[in-house]
Amino acid sequence: MYVNLIRFKINDQEGIRSNDISLIEDNLSPLPQGLDRFHIFKDKEKTNRFYLIEYWESKEAMKAMETSDEFPLLNKIHRIGKIKPSKQRTFDVII
Repeated sequence: MYVNLIRFKINDQEGIRSNDISLIEDNLSPLPQGLDRFHIFKDKEKTNRFYLIEYWESKEAMKAMETSDEFPLLNKIHRIGKIKPSKQRTFDVII
């Protein structure tokens, strides 16, 4: 299992709008191949800051999704995470 954590903000300049977040489940149905599940958390202390936590079968599955055009909203969030690479974290699950 490969876990990816991306921190992002909602604003029109970065291209992620609040209604995009509310519709993310519709936009990701069905899930990309290799994505087991995901969660979005809202930061309680910082306005408009969110965290996307994804559980992938492998890093390669995540990279395959990033190169496809099937999931534009998810790709947009990933691009934002790559612009500010210190804001993106990756983990291996050891439980």
